[in-house]
Amino acid sequence: MHRRSIFLISLVSIMIMALAAAATAAEKPKDYPKRTIEAVVQYGAGGGSDIFVRSLMNAAAKDIGVTVNVTNLTGGAGVKASTYVLSQPADGYTIYNFSPEQLINTIMGREDYKQFAPLCNVQMDESIFYVRAESKFKTIQDVIKYAKENPGKLQITGTTPLSPDEIIIMLFAKAAGIKIKYIPFDKAPETHAAVLGGHIDVLHEEPGVIMPLIESGKLRPLIVFTEERLPVGWGKDVPTAKELGYDITLGRWRGLAVKKGTPPEIINWLADVLKKGTSAPAYKEIAEKSLLTLRPGWMGPEEYGKFWDQQYKVYKEILDDLGYTKKK
Repeated sequence: MHRRSIFLISLVSIMIMALAAAATAAEKPKDYPKRTIEAVVQYGAGGGSDIFVRSLMNAAAKDIGVTVNVTNLTGGAGVKASTYVLSQPADGYTIYNFSPEQLINTIMGREDYKQFAPLCNVQMDESIFYVRAESKFKTIQDVIKYAKENPGKLQITGTTPLSPDEIIIMLFAKAAGIKIKYIPFDKAPETHAAVLGGHIDVLHEEPGVIMPLIESGKLRPLIVFTEERLPVGWGKDVPTAKELGYDITLGRWRGLAVKKGTPPEIINWLADVLKKGTSAPAYKEIAEKSLLTLRPGWMGPEEYGKFWDQQYKVYKEILDDLGYTKKK
C-alpha cells in the first residue's frame, strides 16, 4: 500500500510537470505555416551569420514542418536586405537575420529597427583583443601604457568602419582613457594578416574563426569582453575587461526578427520552435566548434526587444563620440 501511494504521488507529479511544460509552450497557430518560409541573411554565403541561420533552420526544420529557404541578400551594410524584408507581408513567412548593424544603420538614418519585431536572440559571441606572438605587448596593461605615452599611435584593426568591431574598440579606448587609431579592412582575413605581419598592433576578433592561430600561439589573446573568463584551456589565463575595471561585456550577437505587425501567436510559436532547435545535436556541434556556447545567448521576443533598445543607446553614445552623428 505504501509503495502504491508513492507510485501514485510520483505519477501525479510527473503529470503536473508535463502539464506545466505544455502550458508554457506557445500553441501552434491555426493554418501556419502552410508554405515555404524564407530566411533572409544580409551577408554572404559561408560567413558566420549565414552558417548560424542555416544550421538553426536545419535543426528546427522538422518542428517547423515546412521548407525554410535561406536567401543571401548583400549590399548597403544590410539596408538592402532590411528593405526587402519590410516589403514582404507581416505574416511570418519572411524571417530576418538581425544583427548589430541594424541598430547602427538606424543611428545613421539608413533604416529604422523599430519596424521589425524581435523573434529571438540565439548567439552571443566573444570579443577579444589579440597581438601576434612576437609583439612587445605581453599584457593589455602594456598596450594601455604605450597608448597613453604615445597618443594616437596605437593601431587596432577590425572589419569595416561603423561596425560592431569599431564600437567595441572605441568603447574600450574611451574607458581606458587612451587615444588609438582604428584601421578597418573590408574582410576579416585581411585584419588577421595585418597583425600577423606586424603592420597593425592589435586585432579585434571573435575566437571561433581564428582558433588555429590561437592554439598554435601565432596570436595571443590579451583581454576578453565577457562577464567571466572563458572556460577553455587558453581562455583561463585571459583577463576580462570587467575584472580590470572596465565594465564592457559587448560582443557580436546573432538573432532573428520578423516584420512588425506579425501576429504575436506566430512570433511566440516560432521562438519556441527555434529554441528547441538550439538543443539539436547537429546545431550544437556547429556552435560548439565555433565556441558559441561559452556564454548564454538565448533571449525570447520580449527580452530581445529590450536588449535592442539597450544596445542602441550604447552604440549611439560611442558613434556620437566618434563624430559620426550629431548629438541630440
